[in-house]
Amino acid sequence: MAESQDASLGISRPGRNEQLIAPSEAVRRNPEFTTGWTLRIRHSDGSVEEMAPGTDWEAISERYGAVRSAVVTDPEGNPQFDRPRYDEAPNINVVAYGRDKETGQLKIGIISQARPHADDIFEKNSTEAPKFAQIPMGFRDKIIGKDQVERLEATGESARRETIEETGAQAVLDISYPEYPNHYPNPTFVGTSSDLVFVEVDLDKIEEMKIDRSEGIFQAEYIPLDKLIQDIKAGKNEHGYTRMATANSALLVFLSGLSSIQHADSNARQAAQSHRDELADAIAEANLPHGASYADFKKAREEVPAKLDELAADPDTAFRKPKK
Repeated sequence: MAESQDASLGISRPGRNEQLIAPSEAVRRNPEFTTGWTLRIRHSDGSVEEMAPGTDWEAISERYGAVRSAVVTDPEGNPQFDRPRYDEAPNINVVAYGRDKETGQLKIGIISQARPHADDIFEKNSTEAPKFAQIPMGFRDKIIGKDQVERLEATGESARRETIEETGAQAVLDISYPEYPNHYPNPTFVGTSSDLVFVEVDLDKIEEMKIDRSEGIFQAEYIPLDKLIQDIKAGKNEHGYTRMATANSALLVFLSGLSSIQHADSNARQAAQSHRDELADAIAEANLPHGASYADFKKAREEVPAKLDELAADPDTAFRKPKK
């Protein structure tokens, strides 16, 4: 996973792909090429200035990324059409999940977040920002390391932070990645990708999330997987619209590998049960007097699981018979 976006890109180099060039280069190759996009700037005095065709332009933000003018060519390098390219700063998409310890039910972390850039087409007269039921996501922070050098958070660090901040999880059990760990939100005009991370949390250690209205986050909950799928089918739940493409795409990638996660979990449970059975046999045998029969062993073995439960509840509980 790249630690940063390509610093070599700029106002006259919108992308690394050889079929993406700047407008000035497109006009140089074909003086008759006409751009479809026109940059218009409104100045503070109210006057509007229109840039001439073939003008290279960019709008940049250290925090969020950049938008640059760009022209797509055919494989031979002939300009075809122009469409600005949007590049995001390094960021992550997180599928946070946990397992109910009693039922084994898988639950997915979903937050309710308002998105002011989006128009609410489902409520025609609404002027409020629509809320979406989505996964945690965010930009990777810049931090100061022990060497006092500023750097970007590692992907795992960022995923852990976003999961804790946005879902209230207090204990992260595991961080994993799909085989291709990058997620393209919309490659028709977005050139960069997001890091895709799966974070397992302890569902018994979830604190009520403090509402962060500065980011438009209103609610967070770990929802049973089967309910979430039904919510996506319905298009909406109590957290908002279940129609954020980036979130649903990330969930699909997670679900595609769910069988391997469940298989690993099943193996772990089987190993734990096997260990418990071996321990129970050893305890039962240790409690038998010399010369005891197999029937005596079976009877003693039946009593052991209850003793193990007592021991788990109170470590001072004795499971051996007192010596006579």
